[in-house]
Amino acid sequence: MTSSFSLSSSLKISTLLLLSLLCISTPAYSQTYRSGQHVEPAFEGWRPNPDGSFSMMFGYMNENWEEEPDAEIGENNFFSPGEADRGQPTHFLPRRNRFTFEVTVPSDWGDRELVWTLNVNGVERKAFATLRQDYLVDNMVIASETGSLGAGTSSPESRANIPPVVTVQGDNVRVARVGEPVDLTTHVWDDGLPKPRRESTNTAD
Repeated sequence: MTSSFSLSSSLKISTLLLLSLLCISTPAYSQTYRSGQHVEPAFEGWRPNPDGSFSMMFGYMNENWEEEPDAEIGENNFFSPGEADRGQPTHFLPRRNRFTFEVTVPSDWGDRELVWTLNVNGVERKAFATLRQDYLVDNMVIASETGSLGAGTSSPESRANIPPVVTVQGDNVRVARVGEPVDLTTHVWDDGLPKPRRESTNTAD
């Protein structure tokens, strides 16, 4: 009886100690990921263009839950080979952001790699983009990966859907002083697919 009681008591004490340690360490562990972490660049895939060129698509994973770090174009945020500035973001929103921008490469790109190098909070990461066949994507893949379409969902309507086209009206180059607001007028075209869901007619509270 004495031996059994001692073992049971020891187990209870050990469990309580473990729970106490978890309660103490969990907030501190979570706190470290709110800020101070790196940003992981990601190659999402590529697709061919009508003129024979190719579009390579990129996104990123900001490992921070709250911090929105900045990385200006330069030694901490650049592409190679070629021009360092390929339209990549310099401000990074928290967590996973897919298909954020595209880089167009010529038809004779071949099997070369396009590399996006990013250094945030002292950690350098690279994304390597190629035209390998297994990285080929289409609108269905993009819609599925970004949550616009359920995984494995397919219908004639969804396959016919064309992404909206957004254009900025007016001059391509604008001049403004620091702190001065700039008004932009945009035009958005959409094919109307998928059709909007019917609004609920249920008026019950």
